[in-house]
Amino acid sequence: MPLANYQVLAGPVTDLAIDADSSPHVEVRIETEGLPHRIAVNVQSNSGSAPLLYRRIDDFDHPVLAGLAALPLGYTDLRTPQTRALALDYVRGTQGRLLLARDDMRAVPFQASGPRNDLREFLMELLESARDTQGALVYAFGERFPLAGEENDPRNTAPDPYFGFRPQRGIHDIHMNQGNPEPRYRGDNGVAQDGALFVRMGGRWTAIFLAFQTQSWETDSSGNPLASRPDPRQPVQRQPNHDAPVQIIAALVNAAGREEGNETVTVFNRGDAAVVLDGWSIGDDDGRRAPIAGSLPAGESLRFRLPDAPDAPRLANRGGEILLIDDAGTTVHSVAYTTADLGPEGWSVLF
Repeated sequence: MPLANYQVLAGPVTDLAIDADSSPHVEVRIETEGLPHRIAVNVQSNSGSAPLLYRRIDDFDHPVLAGLAALPLGYTDLRTPQTRALALDYVRGTQGRLLLARDDMRAVPFQASGPRNDLREFLMELLESARDTQGALVYAFGERFPLAGEENDPRNTAPDPYFGFRPQRGIHDIHMNQGNPEPRYRGDNGVAQDGALFVRMGGRWTAIFLAFQTQSWETDSSGNPLASRPDPRQPVQRQPNHDAPVQIIAALVNAAGREEGNETVTVFNRGDAAVVLDGWSIGDDDGRRAPIAGSLPAGESLRFRLPDAPDAPRLANRGGEILLIDDAGTTVHSVAYTTADLGPEGWSVLF
C-alpha cells in the first residue's frame, strides 16, 4: 500500500541537528503559528552503507511552484482532489513535466574526509542559509508523523529526541517513495507520493531530490519495480569514483571578463603512473562534453580550457556539476559547486 499520510510541510527553519546513528538523518526544526515540527531527511541508506543518490537544482523552475507558493504554512494533505496536482512523482513527472531524471543524480556519501564533499555538508549549507535568511521557507514532501490514531502512543507523547518539544510531530520519507524492491520497504511503494525538499529564498527556489540506489525508476501503476527491468542495485554510471587516480581538483568558474572560452578545469594524477587522457572529456550536468588529451604524469596536474562553442560545457555561476569522463564513457570523477563557492572574479574553486 502507498504512504498513509502523504503531505507537504511548509515553514521557516529555526534549528538544525544531525544524528549519526545506524540510520543517519539531518534533522530540521521549523515553526508555524508557534508550533514546532521536525523534518527528518535521510542522508544514508539503511541497506548497508550505500550512498544516497542526490540532486540539487538551483533556480529551480517548474509549474508546481506556483501552487506551492500559495499554500499556507504548516501541513497540506496532498491526497485530496484539490491538492493532488502538487504531488511529486520522480518517474512520471508532476503537472505534465518531469522533475528530473535518474541520470541527473549522483551518489554522495553521508560523511567523507575533506571539505564540501558529502551529503551532510551539502544539506546543512543550504539549510543554514535558509535559517539565517529572513523570509526563507522550506517545503518538505513526505509522510507526516504520527499517523492518525497514533497521537497518544507513548512513543509519540515523549519529547522529540532532537529538539525536545512534545508531542513529537513532523514529516519524514523525504526521498523517492516508489521502486523499492526489498520486501520491508515494498509496502511504501506508490505513485505521485515522492519526497523532496524545496527551499524558497528571495524569490528563488532550490530543489533537493534524494533516492536510494536500490530503487527502480521503471515502475508499474502501483509504484512497484517492473520485474523485467535490470536490477537497479547495480552502480549508476554517474557515481563518482573517489579512488580514481585522476580527479578534478579546481575549476575557474567565474572568469574575469568574458567567461565563454576562459573557463578552466584542473585535473590531478594522484596515482603512481602516468595516465594517457586521449579520448577523455570534461562534461557538465546538461550533457555537454569537451574532449581533452595528453599524458598526465604521476603527481602532476593539467589545466584544460573549455572552448567557446555552443556544445561545449558551461560552468554556470549559479552552481552545477563537473564530470571527468574516460575514453570508455564512464564518469570516473565528479564535483559539485554552488554560488557560495565562487569567491572573487577570476579566482578558482578548489575541490
